[in-house]
Amino acid sequence: MSSALSHRDDRYDLADWAGLDHDPDGPRIELIGGRLHVTPAPALGHQAFSDEIRRLVDDALWDQDRADLMVVSAIGVRLAPDMGFIPDLAVIRAPRDGATKVVAADVSLIVEIVSPRTRRQDRMSKPAAYAAAGVPFYWRVEPTVGEPPTVVCGELVDGGYVTRVIVDAGSPALVTCAPVPVRLDVDRLYSRVFRRGSGR
Repeated sequence: MSSALSHRDDRYDLADWAGLDHDPDGPRIELIGGRLHVTPAPALGHQAFSDEIRRLVDDALWDQDRADLMVVSAIGVRLAPDMGFIPDLAVIRAPRDGATKVVAADVSLIVEIVSPRTRRQDRMSKPAAYAAAGVPFYWRVEPTVGEPPTVVCGELVDGGYVTRVIVDAGSPALVTCAPVPVRLDVDRLYSRVFRRGSGR
């Protein structure tokens, strides 16, 4: 679990959160229910999986000529007056020059990579908040030491995420619960991250 910052008795809002000094290489500070929560910077394997999934999604966007969308990592997303998250990856509407904010309506896909400190949030509270804000698609990446990760891909239906496909070892899939179809092979993903075998 991340630790809550309670420097004052009243709750924080998006303006307070936006005014913090967010270090892209440091801990992530998120606004959850009016409280500030901090988690350490991602571990090496966590960030490597994020980078590889970002590449896959970005390639799929370009292949489908979706210049109106882009995939970004660790960007602040404003969900509600007392909720602001920094997901591992987000597919967002390509911003206009000078844009400084990302709100839920800009987001079509969120990807969160589970870690021991964020397991409960990534499985429960965060998807509930993303769903309440109307984000259409949510992927949860579940790493396992020594094995390829499992990716649980959900689509927003009636206010909650319905799992459409689970991609695990030996079962590559064309994932369609996304802004564009994405071919996902977790064995190849694992090989690219840890450079085991050719990765081909």
